[in-house]
Amino acid sequence: MEKYSKWRDSGTGIQPFLQPVPARTQQTAFKSVLGAVKSYIVGPVVSVMRLASLALTVVADTITNTIGVLLVVPSIKRKYSQCTRSVLARLALFIMGFYSIDAKTVGLQRGRRSGLKVRKVEVKSGDLIIANHVSYIDVLWLVAKYNPVFVEIDNASSMVQRISMWTALRAPALQTPALLQASNARTLKSVTEEARLNKLGPVVVFPENATSNGRALLRLLPMFEEPENLDEKSQIHVMALKYPAQSFSPAYSVGSQFWHLFVLCCQVYNSLVVRILEQDECPKVKESALFCDADMDPVNLDEAVREKLLQLSRLRMTKLSAMDKRDFLVFYNKRKTGYRSNI
Repeated sequence: MEKYSKWRDSGTGIQPFLQPVPARTQQTAFKSVLGAVKSYIVGPVVSVMRLASLALTVVADTITNTIGVLLVVPSIKRKYSQCTRSVLARLALFIMGFYSIDAKTVGLQRGRRSGLKVRKVEVKSGDLIIANHVSYIDVLWLVAKYNPVFVEIDNASSMVQRISMWTALRAPALQTPALLQASNARTLKSVTEEARLNKLGPVVVFPENATSNGRALLRLLPMFEEPENLDEKSQIHVMALKYPAQSFSPAYSVGSQFWHLFVLCCQVYNSLVVRILEQDECPKVKESALFCDADMDPVNLDEAVREKLLQLSRLRMTKLSAMDKRDFLVFYNKRKTGYRSNI
């Protein structure tokens, strides 16, 4: 659309913020009628039933969290939280039509000996999970798999603050804050150390700091530019998430989040593909200039993460950033007559 051409990346020609629209195909009259019945009659009924089921999982999460507060032994509390949150998150995904999620560990190195088994990735508390951000569904899958700690990033300083799962789920619908409040900003290292000490799980970083529509990557924030963010004990894990879709896409970048969820639940099934980079190929903090041996060439962690994420996701990198997404949302919402909220 011409009115949004300002946010079309000049280098790639990709518009990464508008919701993906399925390609138009010629259909027979029978298929058109069948599609209309599914979209306007069967789909909404199924969606209402699914949304009611999701509401019950929210109630269950509230109850289990209340019980968890009463537990005083940290190790038991963590195991309890991990079990209940993971089960409920996976149940929520199943209700939304993500019956089977294709998650696999892959290697990128060419010339790998045929038949050589890819080593399974072991993610520990205090490790860093770095992934692209396409939808609030990303958050649910990460909770179901790892029950991690989520952070929000300051666009100027790359300082972070911890946020809850619910805040992370709502974040794609809200304007990315340009700056964090100084009283809440912390170094990434302090968060990973806290997570490791208290066994809170891995720490998830979305370096794009906003959702794209899944067609390209936004410019990544330089998370490792400041030495204060480097934690030598943290392993970096790189992951790429994609949502193959023939009609309505689970990718969410703009518009009403509730309406997106409603239409998503109208579909019979939804697909999510996750590619996890083999641990041996992930960038390592100990190889950065701050920690590497004098006789070794230091690794630029930000550049290494960028390259791995590009290869793993098989997407192109745009020059647009989270701040461009912020400006886009302001313009988009003003254009929508009667638009008041992203709820």
